[in-house]
Amino acid sequence: MIRKIKQFKFLILAGLLYIVFFIFNREIFFNAIGITKGFLAEMIQVLPPVMILSALITVWVPSKTIQKGLGEKAGIKGRFLSILIGSVSAGPIYAAFPAALVLFKKGASISNMVIILSSWAVIKIPMLMVEIQFLGLQFSLTRFFLTIPAVLGIGLLTEKLVKRSDIKEEDKEEERIELPNLNCGGCGFSSCDAFRNAIIDGEKTLAGCIVLTRGK
Repeated sequence: MIRKIKQFKFLILAGLLYIVFFIFNREIFFNAIGITKGFLAEMIQVLPPVMILSALITVWVPSKTIQKGLGEKAGIKGRFLSILIGSVSAGPIYAAFPAALVLFKKGASISNMVIILSSWAVIKIPMLMVEIQFLGLQFSLTRFFLTIPAVLGIGLLTEKLVKRSDIKEEDKEEERIELPNLNCGGCGFSSCDAFRNAIIDGEKTLAGCIVLTRGK
C-alpha cells in the first residue's frame, strides 16, 4: 500500500488540488478539467504507437547493438547518433520518455539518453520547419546550431551528476527479489508479484515463501 502511494503520489496530489479548486474556485476547476481532457485525448492518440515501438525495440534490438551505438563507449559517434534520433522523431516530448527508458535499460548511457530527450524537445526537425515559417530562416538556423552544443553539454553534465543506479531504482529492487513465480498462495498472497510488493514495502520477508524455505 505504501509503495503504491509513493508510486502515484503526483496523481494523488493532483487529485487533491482538483478537489480544493472545486470547493473554492469552480472557474479554475473547470478550466483545468478542459485542459486535462484535451491532454488525455492527445495522449491516447500518441502513446499506444510509442509503447508498441518500445516493445518492439525491447524484443528485436539486441542489447549489444544499443550499447555499441549509444553506450558509454560509443564516444562522439553515440552523441551525434543520439542527436539524430531525437531530432528526426515526431510527437510531443512525453512520447520520448518510454522510448528513452527502453534504450537506457538495453545499455544506452545516461548522457545519450539525455541528449535524445533534449533533442526531441528543442531541436526536432519537424518543429524546426514550423519555426522557420514563423521566425525566419536566419533566426531558426542560428538557434538550432547554438542549441546542439548546449544539448551535448547538458548530457555530459547529467552523466557526471547522476548514476545509473539512481534511475528507476524500484525496478532494480524488484529484480533483486528472486521468487519461484509459482503463485501457489502459500505465503498468504494471491501471487508472487503481490508477495514481492509486500517485501518491498517492508510488510513481509523472503522467509514467508514456503517454496524457498523448503528448498533450504
